[in-house]
Amino acid sequence: MKRRKLVLISLAVVVVIAALIFGVARHNKTQAEQAIQARNAKVDQTLTAIRAQHKKNVALKDDAKRLQALANLETRSEAYSLRADRKQPVIALYKELINKEKAYFTDKNQKSLKKNKLTDDQLKDIKKKDLQAKLAGLNALTDVLNTQRDIVYNDKNFKTLSTEIQHLSERYAERLRQMTQDEDQASQAAASSSQAAAELQDQQSQSEQSNTGQNTDASQSGNTASGQANTGVGTVGSTTGYGNNYGNSTWNWYGSNNSNYWGSTTGNGGTGTSTTPKGGSGSGSGKTNQESTTVNNSGNQSYDTTGNGGGQASSGADGTNP
Repeated sequence: MKRRKLVLISLAVVVVIAALIFGVARHNKTQAEQAIQARNAKVDQTLTAIRAQHKKNVALKDDAKRLQALANLETRSEAYSLRADRKQPVIALYKELINKEKAYFTDKNQKSLKKNKLTDDQLKDIKKKDLQAKLAGLNALTDVLNTQRDIVYNDKNFKTLSTEIQHLSERYAERLRQMTQDEDQASQAAASSSQAAAELQDQQSQSEQSNTGQNTDASQSGNTASGQANTGVGTVGSTTGYGNNYGNSTWNWYGSNNSNYWGSTTGNGGTGTSTTPKGGSGSGSGKTNQESTTVNNSGNQSYDTTGNGGGQASSGADGTNP
């Protein structure tokens, strides 16, 4: 009987111990699962917070602010990777978002470089103002790169891109210098041409004034004559001039070669001869009792005829026409 009781007691103890062990194990497992769930929940919260912040960064319109946000993101990533409770999903997300932000800036810089990059043929044919705009674009890109150094670019990538931009800038600056030199030479040539044209115009004006003076000097005037009516005919080179005198009036001869001239003298009968520019001969006939007289002339000279009851021959002398 006692033995049976001992066996039952032993079995009961074993059952209790087993139950305790099972309960403890189950409790530990539950706690472990809860801890894991808590850690996972915390990781999820961290990931959600990181994504939310990145979304705000992407919405920024100011690249300077967005660059600063990228710098902050890199700082947080480095700090998290040093934590004892760091989780790989969080580390991976930081890396992914940092690469996306860097790609935003590098792609934008490459587009700017491509926009301002010229081939040799394009550089040869481009207008000066357009080339100046390209050079200004490269200078602005250089300033941007300097602000992004150590955030977007490492030393190697920064040096590679900066060297390419510097090479282009030097080519553009040299081309601008040549274009400015060509413009200066063209301007000097135009100024010389304008001066020469002005001098030629002055010479032409002086020549025209001189010709006008010569034509004026070539004119010839006559004096008042009194006598009988007479008619004179003179031959001038290939041109014939005519003069009739009636009444008491004053007349003048004007003109140059190869023209016809008309004039009148005065008189009360008599005989006279006319003198015309550039030489020639003339004859006259009297209507009273004097004979006509003919005088040959070889120059420009005024003449007068007089007559009272008879004709007088006109006088002429050799002269030089300018």
